[in-house]
Amino acid sequence: MQRHGWTLLFHDGVIELLQKLHAAARRAQENDPEGFESDAKLFRALSQLMLEVVPSDPARDEYRQGNTLGPVHRHWRRAWVGRRFRLFFRYDSKAKVIVYAWISDERTPRSSGNWSKLK
Repeated sequence: MQRHGWTLLFHDGVIELLQKLHAAARRAQENDPEGFESDAKLFRALSQLMLEVVPSDPARDEYRQGNTLGPVHRHWRRAWVGRRFRLFFRYDSKAKVIVYAWISDERTPRSSGNWSKLK
């Protein structure tokens, strides 16, 4: 997929999560046409972030995370979706490729130092 001159690639886990979110949003709309909005909000926010916001400038300083994942992983970028979710990606400016690798959620540790528990 191409956006803003970048080729976008998605890890299977990201695709699976997006499919689940989309299905949940559709179910919510069918079950509660008036109140489904909150369930669809995350799907729309992630879609907007991945297809428009990040590809418009993946090198933004706000996406840098320093040594959060350790100095070996400083090349990973992070974009926030609301207060709970983070989208992790890498990009190559020469090849004009962005790779979306994973999306953290409520099961992912968020406090400093907790990332080592995921290994």
